[in-house]
Amino acid sequence: MKIVCISDTHAKQIPDDQIPESDVLIHAGDITNNGKIFWLQQQAEWFRHLVNKKCDHLICISGNHDFILDAFRKEYSEYAIPNIFGNNRIHYLRDSSVVLRFMGREKAVKFYGTPWTICGDWAFSEMDRMKRRAIFDKIPMDTDVLVSHGPPYGILDRCDNGSHGYGSVGDLELLGAVERVRPLIHCFGHIHDGAGITKIGGTTFVNAAVTRVKPTDADPYPLGNPPIVVEI
Repeated sequence: MKIVCISDTHAKQIPDDQIPESDVLIHAGDITNNGKIFWLQQQAEWFRHLVNKKCDHLICISGNHDFILDAFRKEYSEYAIPNIFGNNRIHYLRDSSVVLRFMGREKAVKFYGTPWTICGDWAFSEMDRMKRRAIFDKIPMDTDVLVSHGPPYGILDRCDNGSHGYGSVGDLELLGAVERVRPLIHCFGHIHDGAGITKIGGTTFVNAAVTRVKPTDADPYPLGNPPIVVEI
């Protein structure tokens, strides 16, 4: 089963010829760039194109730039989000899971998504580590693929540009949850400088950020990193 991982598109769309075909495409947050409903609708149209042309299913979560999706949460109206994406093969996860079955694979695959990061007054930010621990404690033990916006501490989380500090800036509470659950794959983004893939124990970690941070004033988030392909 092939999974393509992307994150941090910041309202941009990756050209078709740069996206491999897959069973599942994962978008690990920052779908928009502080955008309003219009920009979410534009990205939803792109997602519908992707499930028609590039993947059988698309899993997505929010990131700290997705204020519009956080507004749905705060207004108790997340039930309306599937209508925006407009395709039952697009699965928006917010501290929730979806189980998918694939031809030729005996065992179903459970995906769990959580958007929370340590990010001040940005969207889906929780600065209280005990509250984050309580959130991450809800990740089921039978999760096969974990999708979060931010990285766990010490894994593909080094920030060099200062946008989220310097050095390892990942989440210790998320690391504890990953060590407890031990998913086959953990896909995230948020720290653009950490883009890449590594395997530790039985878990493949993917920082799937496809844009780079602030190289020019004219384009603070240019596309620059390719999607990452993993198989299970």
